[in-house]
Amino acid sequence: SDDKVVLFDVQQRHAVAELSTPYVKYVVWSPDMNQVALLSKHAIIVANKRLQHSCTVHETIRVKSGAWDDTGVFVYSTLNHIKYCLPNGDSGIIRTLDVPVYITKVHLNQIYCLDRDGKNRVIQIDTTEYMFKLALLQRKYDQVLNFIRGSALCGQSIIAFLQQKGFPEVA
Repeated sequence: SDDKVVLFDVQQRHAVAELSTPYVKYVVWSPDMNQVALLSKHAIIVANKRLQHSCTVHETIRVKSGAWDDTGVFVYSTLNHIKYCLPNGDSGIIRTLDVPVYITKVHLNQIYCLDRDGKNRVIQIDTTEYMFKLALLQRKYDQVLNFIRGSALCGQSIIAFLQQKGFPEVA
C-alpha cells in the first residue's frame, strides 16, 4: 500500500521520519513518548519515537482502542476482547468482553474505559500473564521465579512456553 505515517517537525518544516503502514485510524503515544502504537482497522503497528518499526499485530476482528500501561505494554480492545501487545510483538487475550469498550487508560490492574453509551467504566484485569512474559523478555529472572512460585502460572503450558522462547533453564 501507499499509506504511510510521517513524523513532521513543524519548526524546521520537514519530515523527520516515515513508516509505511495500513491506513491509520488512531495514534497512541506511550506516557514517556518513547513508543507509539498506530491503530488501523485490523492491525496495530508499534514503533519507537523515530518511527522505527518494532512489531505488528494483526487482528481478524476490528481494533477499537488502546492505551499503554505503566510498564510499556500496549493494552487494546477489539469487539469482544481486551488484549495485550508486548514490545517484542507477543500478544494475548487478557479477558473477554460482553460489550465493546473504548480504553482510555490502563493503571495497575484496572482499565478505565468508555462503553458504547459514553459512560465511564472501570474494569479489573489480571495482568499476571503479560507481566510474567514482560519480566522474561527483560530477563528479570527473580521476578519470573516469583511469578511461578506465587501465582496460578504453572503447568505444562508455561513450561512449553519457556522452552519455546528459549528459556529451558527457567522451565
